[in-house]
Amino acid sequence: MPGEVISIRRIAAEYGTSAMPAREALRWLVTEGALVFSDSRKIIVPELNRERFQEVLYARKNLETEVSRQAFPHITTEDIEELQRIDERINEAIKRSDVASYMRGNYQFHFHIYRLSQSQVVLPLIEILWLQYGPSMRYICNRWGSSSIADDYHQEVTQALSRSDREAFCQAIAADIEQGMMLLS
Repeated sequence: MPGEVISIRRIAAEYGTSAMPAREALRWLVTEGALVFSDSRKIIVPELNRERFQEVLYARKNLETEVSRQAFPHITTEDIEELQRIDERINEAIKRSDVASYMRGNYQFHFHIYRLSQSQVVLPLIEILWLQYGPSMRYICNRWGSSSIADDYHQEVTQALSRSDREAFCQAIAADIEQGMMLLS
């Protein structure tokens, strides 16, 4: 959660490893902007302030919409069916109030599409943005519940893909990103 202090020992114990690999993993997450050092011994999950929020929203909408546009010609009927299955699992997670499964499914849905873009430059940037945004999304889901995300833009995404409507597909991706981000404001 944003503001949470991360303990190297706790991470090492949770994953059954020594402190050294846990420390290296946490340093990597600091480098990616998912965590921050508040002093030399304290690592915390950053909160999205208004300026950072606006930057992340701008970057996500633009980069994810562009990568979706690049993925569009590579999306097959089998991919659409898989996206529909993932969305069904997301809906089930919402019914069960299973935040972890909801978040995992949302990631799987988006990155199933994004990986089809075959982007070697933009995709890693999007992954970094998701690392930075993830704790705030967890906050939203824990505070309001995953069911607070009223519009099912994932369904609009798959419907647009079924119609081969690239613009509606990209608009639904952008709307989905904006909806999740606006719950933070």
